[in-house]
Amino acid sequence: MLSILIPIYNHDVRPLVTTLMKQCNKLDIPFQILCFDDGSQQKYKDLNKELAFRINVNYTELDENMGRSKIRNWLGKAAYFEYILFLDCDSVVKNRNFIKNYMDRLPVDHVIQGGRAYQPKKPRAKKKILHWVYGTKRESLPAKKRNQSPYLNFHSNNFLIPEALFRENLFDEEVKGYGYEDMLYAFDLERKGIRILHIDNPVIHDGLEMNHVFLSKTKNGLNNLATLYRLKRIRHTRLIDFYEWMEYYRLTPLFFKMYKKLEKRIEANILSEKPSMTYFMMWKLNYFVTQIGQ
Repeated sequence: MLSILIPIYNHDVRPLVTTLMKQCNKLDIPFQILCFDDGSQQKYKDLNKELAFRINVNYTELDENMGRSKIRNWLGKAAYFEYILFLDCDSVVKNRNFIKNYMDRLPVDHVIQGGRAYQPKKPRAKKKILHWVYGTKRESLPAKKRNQSPYLNFHSNNFLIPEALFRENLFDEEVKGYGYEDMLYAFDLERKGIRILHIDNPVIHDGLEMNHVFLSKTKNGLNNLATLYRLKRIRHTRLIDFYEWMEYYRLTPLFFKMYKKLEKRIEANILSEKPSMTYFMMWKLNYFVTQIGQ
């Protein structure tokens, strides 16, 4: 029936696995939970290795870090039930009917994306506020809104796909590091005419990053996006659309000039307790356009 696949990197997944096991057992469905550790620190391996002794759970430690795309492909190839549910290791399941909400949709021949949510309260750590504000305002969207642009709003943190369909549509392992591998995957599905349906069945993202880590990962993602754009693998995102609009009207030099004047204010703001998403998008656009020109 269901294979639940969790790539692990520096996170204690025992609470997540326990919750998922309880829900699957309550539904009395055949299931397996595959947990592949992708080169975590030893302290996390020491915590998670007890999963190897749980029924219906396969815990495996890999010798080296494979990356976000390759580890998902390995998990998918190891799965043996009809449907695959991918979950990020920093997910928290609060909904008691989380698994049931997916099972009630079966059978399907397409992808179902459940969504992502964030804790309603602002984090106490001031240096994690940027990630929380961005996630709350840009990623935590209801299904109705996500379905307006189903491929553009796809995230790989929480989605179900038929096992046979996944084997024919693996993640591109040439995308290295962090960022946009899931968007590339979604656009490949779109090109093949494979539907993505968004539903309101979110997991809570529990992996808020410190500002400097979040900005570093954002830069890595934008590097990937610039490369994929130059290769014409990704032609449409909100950032790309705005960049091409500026280029069409020859406004890019004006943008750089304006950004230079506001740069210190922008950088101070996005690291503050009240980061502006307008300023953050300007920061991203400036970095992306710079990478395009290299």
